[in-house]
Amino acid sequence: MQTSDSVRFKYGELMAVASCFACLGRPLLLSRNEDPVAVKTRKALAIMGYLSRVNSMSSPREMLSDLLWSKAERTKAMQSLRQALRQLKTAEDEAGFDVVRTSTGHVRLDPETFSSDLMTVLTLLERGRADDFREAEGLWRGDFLAGFEDIDPEFSDWLQVERERVRSDVVTAAFKHLDQISTVDGGLQVEAGGRFLLKIDPALESAHRVLIRLYMKLGQRERAEQQFKACEREMRLHLDAEPDEETRSLFEENDNSDALPKAKNFEDVSSSITTNNDDEIRLPEISIVTTALSELSLLDARNLKDEIVAGLSSFRSYDLYQAEYFGDAKLPEATLVHGHDLGSYLLRFRHNERNGKIAIQYEDRADGRIIFNEIVDLGQWESIQAAASQTISRIHLFTTGKLRNTNNSAAFARWCQAEALMWDFDPQSDLKALQLLNELEERYSNFSMIFSAKAMINLKQLTHYPIENQEPGLAMDEILSLSEHAVFLDPWQPMNQRAYGWALMQSKMSDQARRAFLQAGRLNSVDPANLMSVAEGLALSGDVEEAKDKAQLAMSLVTTVPRVFFEYYSNILFAAEDYEASLQYIEKTSLKNMSGLTTRIAALICAGKEDEALEVLQRYNDRYASMVQNTGLGQQDPEEWGKQVNFFQDPKTRHNYDKGVDLVKRFFFGDRACF
Repeated sequence: MQTSDSVRFKYGELMAVASCFACLGRPLLLSRNEDPVAVKTRKALAIMGYLSRVNSMSSPREMLSDLLWSKAERTKAMQSLRQALRQLKTAEDEAGFDVVRTSTGHVRLDPETFSSDLMTVLTLLERGRADDFREAEGLWRGDFLAGFEDIDPEFSDWLQVERERVRSDVVTAAFKHLDQISTVDGGLQVEAGGRFLLKIDPALESAHRVLIRLYMKLGQRERAEQQFKACEREMRLHLDAEPDEETRSLFEENDNSDALPKAKNFEDVSSSITTNNDDEIRLPEISIVTTALSELSLLDARNLKDEIVAGLSSFRSYDLYQAEYFGDAKLPEATLVHGHDLGSYLLRFRHNERNGKIAIQYEDRADGRIIFNEIVDLGQWESIQAAASQTISRIHLFTTGKLRNTNNSAAFARWCQAEALMWDFDPQSDLKALQLLNELEERYSNFSMIFSAKAMINLKQLTHYPIENQEPGLAMDEILSLSEHAVFLDPWQPMNQRAYGWALMQSKMSDQARRAFLQAGRLNSVDPANLMSVAEGLALSGDVEEAKDKAQLAMSLVTTVPRVFFEYYSNILFAAEDYEASLQYIEKTSLKNMSGLTTRIAALICAGKEDEALEVLQRYNDRYASMVQNTGLGQQDPEEWGKQVNFFQDPKTRHNYDKGVDLVKRFFFGDRACF
């Protein structure tokens, strides 16, 4: 655990197994011989704790001073920071290491000499053997940075969030090995994993379930019942709650299946003892390997890597792993994780010292195949963000594109297939997507995007193409409730915020809608589809300049512009009163829906081309008349349809768009249209 050329930092719940100094979760700086080294103040140690958890282990000095001396004036806070850094330097001299690197503007930890028990725990959990779980259990000693809550209000706020993040990361890593109950080793691995999870949280019901299932599978009903009683006791003590009926039913499930204890291959029968609701959807895995980017002179290269990783993370569609947790000798092998049909990949970053360029290689772990290898010369790009967006887009399109193959029946693959159908903007495609989403909801009722997607589809059905001879779609308040539920489950998912924004828009709450769209844009600023949808939402809510900026960025991030983007851009330009440009873009679309047709007619009228608007309606009469008949639009109240199709919130823009709405109503609804 301790190498000859690194210093170890013990903090929070993470203390050395070999250490005899039980400090109740408080951090320690250890020397080469694992002897504790005194540091004068807690804030000095807090600096190391904070840096160990931020990107690149680096932070501006101003941020550190604001975090730890938030109530002091900037000058005094910076002075206090310098004193704390001197205290760390004194401790380093005693330990025999230089780990904290300082410059005029930044403070960072040297990754070559710094290590922590959190890194060790994550390495152990990546392997996930019985001995690894036991060792990790021994390292766990309470909350992250226990006793540091009161050193500064700003630091306390950060610490509260970071503790949850640490706990979530560790629990998720452990459960990766416990999805299926294997008894090949007599249940030692699963039992050790369950015990580790209960060390973290004695009231974690899902961990109790793992052990109950294991003991029932081993035929040890008495131990299973004892575990259930422990679950009851801990939940009552810590949560004032009772175990779910799902936990109680584990005994019945196994009692009714005599074949379970005799199964040769548990994977063949695992579905019979896996929960039927609220299971976690697995995601494609990307392991990130970084080589020779630690020098300070390579700051741009590290920033490029950070931008790419942050961009991939913002999709919330991947399980990302930092290679530092594996150790140089234990990098991920080029083999697919057993039973993982979503894809497992390596993303390698390497700096070429000779030409100063960065090599980025994306590999398929299933067979070691190089999917792409690009050499990035940052001097050829306008910004690091622009360079990063190219790599992010290539990874996202390749990885999710494979999952859109309908032969892949994994849950997340089914989601990708439903999402692709939704982008068709076609009533039949949406019906297929709804069928997939309903199937997913039966088992994965905590996967938030199911509900935002259903809200979006029902919103399109309500406003653009009601389906004839189908069950009535949801009412607007039900659609809003769906989108609210999605945000409740995951407020950090951009799609959920977008769906919420559209539902709020139709519910006449444009200010709240604008905030939701802005949040969606902040959560993922590298996905062109997200940016373009956000841009249209902002334009419809009246924030035209912000909408144009985001739309132009979205267009710059794609190599081939999807047709649906042209319709979005047309609405944005209509809101900007640039009707000629709006016409240029709307004419590039396939115009499969009445809203696109209405935008074209409205733009023609506002551009003084009403005769041409009538010609367009007459030229495409057969196509749109058939659309109206096939979608049941002709059965709708024309006045209600007219209100729903006009999303523009600015009074002037709404009035101008209504000119197109009125002409379309007159043409397709005839005498039923009221003017």
